[in-house]
Amino acid sequence: MPQPAPASDFPLEKIHAAFKQTRMIALSIFLTLPVYALGVELMRHNLSSQPAVSAPGGLRITFFALAGVFIFTATVIKGVLLRTVPLTPEARLSRLRGASIVTAAFAEGPAVLGFALFMITRSRADFYILLVVAAYLLVRHLPSQSAWEVYVRRGGDAR
Repeated sequence: MPQPAPASDFPLEKIHAAFKQTRMIALSIFLTLPVYALGVELMRHNLSSQPAVSAPGGLRITFFALAGVFIFTATVIKGVLLRTVPLTPEARLSRLRGASIVTAAFAEGPAVLGFALFMITRSRADFYILLVVAAYLLVRHLPSQSAWEVYVRRGGDAR
């Protein structure tokens, strides 16, 4: 199997431009979290006169299990996508960019599930637990510029 060729002459400007675009996408996803929280608080305030809906315990367990799947997927997907290193620096940059965006999207999943669970059960505690988990995952998986440079230029590990 051919090894990726080092590309120390690959322009840093291209890496930095792709990194900035990807980081902006990840930060945009991160900024949806306060929007979910605002939506929950507005709905709670507007629906305060209506009694809370009691949902079966299995529903809550199902939502938390699905959140666990998102956590696992967000943690593993980037490593799986970057395991095989493309031969050219352009392909490495493209793969790294796609892996970072997909990882950020999966990291947002627990917040979406928490929002849906709140809409069904009106349990703020469950929502905020899943919101914090999503925030942690998004911060943990924010792209690192130095790791990008190493991966694109040398074909090394960017996880």
